[in-house]
Amino acid sequence: MPRPLRPDIENGWFHVMNRGIDHCAVFLDDSDRVEYGQRLADVYERHGILTHAYCLMDTHFHHLWQCPDGGLSAAMQRLGSLYTRHVNDRVGRDGALFRGRFHSRLITDEAHLVATVRYIHRNALELPGASSAKEYRWSSHRTYLGLREKPEWMRTTTVLEGWGLDAFDQFVDEPLGSMPEPTAPASERLIEAVELVLAERGLTAERRVGAVARQIALVYLVDVVAMPNAALMAAFEIERLGTLRTAISRARMLMRSEQGLLDVQSKAVGLLTAAPITSRV
Repeated sequence: MPRPLRPDIENGWFHVMNRGIDHCAVFLDDSDRVEYGQRLADVYERHGILTHAYCLMDTHFHHLWQCPDGGLSAAMQRLGSLYTRHVNDRVGRDGALFRGRFHSRLITDEAHLVATVRYIHRNALELPGASSAKEYRWSSHRTYLGLREKPEWMRTTTVLEGWGLDAFDQFVDEPLGSMPEPTAPASERLIEAVELVLAERGLTAERRVGAVARQIALVYLVDVVAMPNAALMAAFEIERLGTLRTAISRARMLMRSEQGLLDVQSKAVGLLTAAPITSRV
């Protein structure tokens, strides 16, 4: 099956992620992260891309990009090409640095937007000994809190509207509840979120990513959300109850057999969980 075309719409908002080829590091030291920031400035100047959040980990990165004039793929191609040339020239290597196909998700509403920023900033909490996202230098969380000067290519006001800074900091650091609304659209978004987490962790064979993501999402919707069978069948396009029961059994078996999938599931749910407006004070 051919790969679907990426959305390239004017004023689209996207959660963009890519990781190193063969699980290799893409940021070898802090000078590389500084250089990468210069490349974000370059795509802003050339393509008008606005960065609303970012996190640079050793092996991968996340961006929340707004593309006023479209051009997502062109901007990512330029960013990856220039940064790869920098690393290769600096350390004397050759060849690709990133896996070939970056992962992107279209942001569709305010809750999705805020949850995405939270997810991006919370990447830093996976580092050994990390207790707060604001301790990490190489994400935009410190910029959101006013602890770092905001570069020209960075925006924070859209996401911070209605928030107090202390409340936003707490929102990023503290675990939240389960995904609401056990509906078919919510299920589609959960599957997309699981796919992103799997890609982030290096499971890059795309057909397998899609199949595994559906199984992980199915187990969550059955065992945690208790989504009704009729809604499950609609969400997963299953016509027979017996087929659904078989799919659930196989998905549970997968979750038991592969260590780490529960963590993938939990992180994906976090990508969908946003604080209510009333808590943003």
